[in-house]
Amino acid sequence: MTSRKPKRQNNHSSNNHFTDYESDAYLSDMQQPPPLRSNEELNLSVIQRHNPTVTSVLSLAPYAVVYLFSPTTRQWEKNGVEGSLFVCQQTQGSLGEERYNAFVLNRRGLDNFDLPLTDGENVELTEEYVILKADESAEAENGENGIADPLNPQNGRPNTQNGAPNNVRIYGLWIYSEPPPNSTAEARTLNAQMIRECATHAGQSLKLARERLEAMRQNGLHVAAAAASTQAAPLEEVQASVPMGRQISLKDLFGQQRAQDDGWSVRAHHLGPADHRPAYQPMMAQPPPAPQAQPDVLSDLFRRAGLASQGGAPRY
Repeated sequence: MTSRKPKRQNNHSSNNHFTDYESDAYLSDMQQPPPLRSNEELNLSVIQRHNPTVTSVLSLAPYAVVYLFSPTTRQWEKNGVEGSLFVCQQTQGSLGEERYNAFVLNRRGLDNFDLPLTDGENVELTEEYVILKADESAEAENGENGIADPLNPQNGRPNTQNGAPNNVRIYGLWIYSEPPPNSTAEARTLNAQMIRECATHAGQSLKLARERLEAMRQNGLHVAAAAASTQAAPLEEVQASVPMGRQISLKDLFGQQRAQDDGWSVRAHHLGPADHRPAYQPMMAQPPPAPQAQPDVLSDLFRRAGLASQGGAPRY
């Protein structure tokens, strides 16, 4: 008969932990999970990691593929970017204009698609694609911060046609959608309309900002011209401009007179001695006419009497 082995005693007792309800309640309050964020907040935080200028998400599509139109083959070619599409609003530009962009978060690589929406004329809607036209430089530049450079989406290869660089790229966004009652039934229509409206509004806002800047520049030129043409009025004009009943201040009166005196002294310094003669000659006082001699009455009488030749007048 086999002997039974004694059971091992468990020295670790589960009743050694003493607790109370108040301590448990306090610990449970301290370990609450962080508040849940909505999908919109999560999407915005992810996009802002790649493009900090984005301020809000206006619309989105669960899945979109970016195509590039090839001038050589005259066909649409995949750009290597596909994923969720976001139509976003950005911070205002340097002129105060509104800015928007189309952003595709790439699932197939690290480079995303980020294209500014600048003008409604650069957007065309078709049944299959949302066609976007973008101006670009001819030089090849690599993207930064994980954002695909719209100027060089194909690994920095410049777009050339007939040996000359082509500065316009045409993109096609294919937006996934299924027939109703699927939730993506209106994804293509809604996002296409939002892209066109944002591009149109951005173009109008930029035009108004440029007109406002030009008006400010013209106003500044007019103010500068007016300030340069302003000169001190002569004393006569100052006196004529003073309304009746108002006295002329000493500054207005003697300030203008002093300016005229200074100008006369400068001219007098350059004149010769002969030029300093007064403009008029004083009139000399004419002597009074000499009094006429009174006639000698006695001599006249003697002459008539014939006595003048006889020895003069008779003596009495």
